Amino acid sequence: MKTDVIVIGSGPGGSSVAKRCAKAGKKVVIADRLFGGVCALRGCTPKKAMESVTSAYWKAKDMEKAGFPTLSEAIDWSKLAAHKSKFTTTVPAKTKSNFKEAGIRVIEGTAELIDPNTVVVDGKKIIAETIVIATGAKPRHIDIPGNEYMLNNDQFFALDNITNHVTIIGGGYIAFEFAHIMAACGVHVTILSNEEMPLGAFDPDLVNNLIQATLAKGVDVKLGYEAISIEHVEGEYIVKSKRSDGETFDFKAGLVIHAAGRVPNIDKLGLDNLKIKLNNRGGIETNKFLQISNHPNIYALGDVTGKLPFTEIASYEAKIVTHNILEKRRKSVDYTGMPIGVFTYPSLCMVGKTEEELKKEKVDYLVMASSNRSSFTERVHLNTFARYKTLVHKNNNKILGASLIGIHAEEVINLYAMAIQQGITATNFNSQLFQYPTAGNSAKYFL
Repeated sequence: MKTDVIVIGSGPGGSSVAKRCAKAGKKVVIADRLFGGVCALRGCTPKKAMESVTSAYWKAKDMEKAGFPTLSEAIDWSKLAAHKSKFTTTVPAKTKSNFKEAGIRVIEGTAELIDPNTVVVDGKKIIAETIVIATGAKPRHIDIPGNEYMLNNDQFFALDNITNHVTIIGGGYIAFEFAHIMAACGVHVTILSNEEMPLGAFDPDLVNNLIQATLAKGVDVKLGYEAISIEHVEGEYIVKSKRSDGETFDFKAGLVIHAAGRVPNIDKLGLDNLKIKLNNRGGIETNKFLQISNHPNIYALGDVTGKLPFTEIASYEAKIVTHNILEKRRKSVDYTGMPIGVFTYPSLCMVGKTEEELKKEKVDYLVMASSNRSSFTERVHLNTFARYKTLVHKNNNKILGASLIGIHAEEVINLYAMAIQQGITATNFNSQLFQYPTAGNSAKYFL
């Protein structure tokens, strides 16, 4: 079979490239083992469906102090799981149907690159002018005895019922998000993070606020605990861990969840056949146009590059890749002002540069940082875990970075993202008219 473009992977990035190229008149084939991608099936979408319910629960618990009826029961996991399934069950079928309606050839199976223009999908050979790799990421392998007892995020979202005690191995955003969800369902959760300060991409002062908010929900957060083995004894799991001083600790649980990071999903792609290089993050190395340097007709985007593992990045890179396939004058990527967040209650978000990055770049900057628990938005929601830190260029007054934890932080951060992307100064930002009383209006007072 011959085609103009073959896309490997049907997540938001791969889907966008396929549809845009097909609309432009290209003959397109898309291949995947399970259609829909990680975000739609076992990532952002099911997580947000569940977190929207559990965050409402935590908000209601806070509001009990202001007269909201006391909640005597936790969230019913089985009902929550059924709610989540409304957003995921039909995704594979709908995804394939949408491709076919767009005139895109759908092939199910695992793809392997044979040469710069040939891909084999479960025995079917496809010859293409352009190849786009968008296979996403998968759970990182944890090489400890008993690792087969861990559930990954795929299995977590497939649970119809939940045990009353869960141990999470890992201290990243998935660990904290899962912990807040399960704790609202009455589960006693233990987080085992091998790092003394988790969530390294975020400001440690704000991470500390999130840790305190997590502890307040009954989650046991263990920092600096490295899991070294898992045993299954008399119907329960025992996770053995050790600290840096060598002392060991045992944690019992009915389930053990893997949340210790994800890595690019590349092991079955046959990259060695084409001598495709990997970067220092274990992902496919690309140039600024998202091309593989020694094979410029092959592009890679999204989590498979190991750069920025976020859905919006994959969608943005898809636009760049599509442009570079269709147009002679190429575009390069620019990730300036990309916000990221941890969808807990309250949420922790950031955008732009960190202090560490600015110091390395020798940029003169000003810091505005404080607890924000006294702001109107936080007070009316009775949230005591609120803080901000904003960074402004000392000379030109442009906003360089912002970090927030608090009510609606996941929305407020978008204002700072827009300001950074557009090069807006702190003075101009402060002069904007935002609706009051809203969390967005408070953003003016963080500069």
